[in-house]
Amino acid sequence: MTAIAAMEILIKLKDVKPAVSRKLIVPATIRYDQLHVLIQLAFGWTNSHLYSFQPAHQHGVEYTAYMDDMGISGVTQIPAERAYVYPDLQQGEVVYTYDFGEDWKHIVMLKRTLTFDEISDVQVPSCTWNRGTNRAEDGRPAEAALPFNQKNLNERMALWSRAGEQMIRADDLGLMPEIDW
Repeated sequence: MTAIAAMEILIKLKDVKPAVSRKLIVPATIRYDQLHVLIQLAFGWTNSHLYSFQPAHQHGVEYTAYMDDMGISGVTQIPAERAYVYPDLQQGEVVYTYDFGEDWKHIVMLKRTLTFDEISDVQVPSCTWNRGTNRAEDGRPAEAALPFNQKNLNERMALWSRAGEQMIRADDLGLMPEIDW
């Protein structure tokens, strides 16, 4: 059996017309907190809001950076840095929700796994395909969003891959785009 090194995942922003989606190659060992940062980069957002991941096969479980002291009825919250994405994607889709006010929902799907031989000439992580332009955060008009640029995104992902544990805070690394409010 050949070891799995990476995953190709498809991330679709739900309920948005025209459709917006990105296909990423990510390490098989990526945690939820790390995937959050890559999604922020891929969709041109600023990592300014809370988020959660809910695996479709685990009802009542969410991975999040924010732990609600009051407790959400019927939901078990697990810190995002303590869980890996791959085991959940093997069992089905994962819903990523960003900005609980705007409630941006994304469907994350495993398209295929890749071996070390298959990624020998591939940047990991990287964006290999995209559809649609970035959307504006915070209810701002669509024109307020930065345009999608795959080359720029892959440059930022290359920086992210060399950032070590600092990769969790993309805004501190110069990875996030400059936003002129």
